[in-house]
Amino acid sequence: MKYNFCSFGLVIGALVSVLVTLIILVWEWVENPGGIFHDKNGTNWNFVFDTASSWFVPTFMYAALIVTVLYLLLYVIQWVKQTRRK
Repeated sequence: MKYNFCSFGLVIGALVSVLVTLIILVWEWVENPGGIFHDKNGTNWNFVFDTASSWFVPTFMYAALIVTVLYLLLYVIQWVKQTRRK
């Protein structure tokens, strides 16, 4: 296992965040509560962007942190197992 837990956490955090954000955006756009996402004039892109950023940023921070810590923990566990065998 390579010792690159930080970049792994950032990549997985970004992928999870994009996926969660896309699901929420599509769901909210289809549901369209109160007509705030789209109306007869078209899509309200400012509101779509605000919703996307309000979901992406916190999800990215939490997902990247959790994945980084779990990956580092897995690395430490494997390192301890290898040192016990020697």
